[in-house]
Amino acid sequence: MAKRSKKSTSNGEVLVYFGILISIIVIIGVVYLASSTKKESVSFKAIDNIDRYFEGKKRDYTILDKPKNIDENQTQNDIKFDEKIEPPTTINSIDLKSDKPNLAIIIDDISTFYQAKKIKSLDMNITPSIFPPSKNYPNSANVAKDFEFYMIHLPLEAMNYQAQEKDTLKVGDNIAKIEAQIYKIRSNFPNAIYINNHTGSKFTSDYNSMKNLFKTLKKHNMIFIDSYTTKDSKAKILSDEFGNKYLKRDVFIDNIKDEKAIISKLKESIKIAKKNGFAIAIGHPYEQTFKALKAIKSELESQTRLILLKDMYELYH
Repeated sequence: MAKRSKKSTSNGEVLVYFGILISIIVIIGVVYLASSTKKESVSFKAIDNIDRYFEGKKRDYTILDKPKNIDENQTQNDIKFDEKIEPPTTINSIDLKSDKPNLAIIIDDISTFYQAKKIKSLDMNITPSIFPPSKNYPNSANVAKDFEFYMIHLPLEAMNYQAQEKDTLKVGDNIAKIEAQIYKIRSNFPNAIYINNHTGSKFTSDYNSMKNLFKTLKKHNMIFIDSYTTKDSKAKILSDEFGNKYLKRDVFIDNIKDEKAIISKLKESIKIAKKNGFAIAIGHPYEQTFKALKAIKSELESQTRLILLKDMYELYH
């Protein structure tokens, strides 16, 4: 029998080992590809779910555009208004037998859930006045849903104020532009009835501008409450003309952002309420304001009857 050469045996073993190595590499490659495909599928599924979640949130925060049938260059006589949207008319009962003076406290500039939480934490009858939705306040319409009652804080042109809001209504704006703005507000806040001005010393002192605003508010069943940023305000004249009760701010409580100063202003509000039977105080969502309200809460509740703005209007209407 012929002997197998060592060289031939060595070559055969190398081929066997090489084949085993190739098989292992192929198996590893198949497992890796299968694993990658599964991960990629899960990853895309997760991304799709996230996109759907945020798409839903985007729908929640949609800011409605002005009605298509309104051209801001139209004159008052050219406009054909839509049908009225009737707001709810339920008013909480008021204890007319109370011998305490009535005090309504409004907190302006509300636009975030954090601010809403701070107001609720006071456990007091506080009326929030909420900014209309905009790029700066994308969540405000949803924030309003946290409250059973709220007002709308409408930006109006001031005499001297550089940081005005983008959608501020200005003196000279025609009634079509005013209608477009109020239409958006009514659409985003279907339950809103009362509206007060953010800044507005220039706008509220202009009779024609205010008359156009009052006409539009009446059409949408809304009532103007005067923040009274100027003694030249025409809101009282127009309220009388349109048959509305005129209510105005008596005290700004936090022009000075200091807790002691704010407490002093709140005590001034109590004095005015005792003198006139009622008073309206306006503050802002400052930390100092919330601390002051918490500190003087017992005095406010013992000396006055804290009521919401809607109750104030109904009581004195």
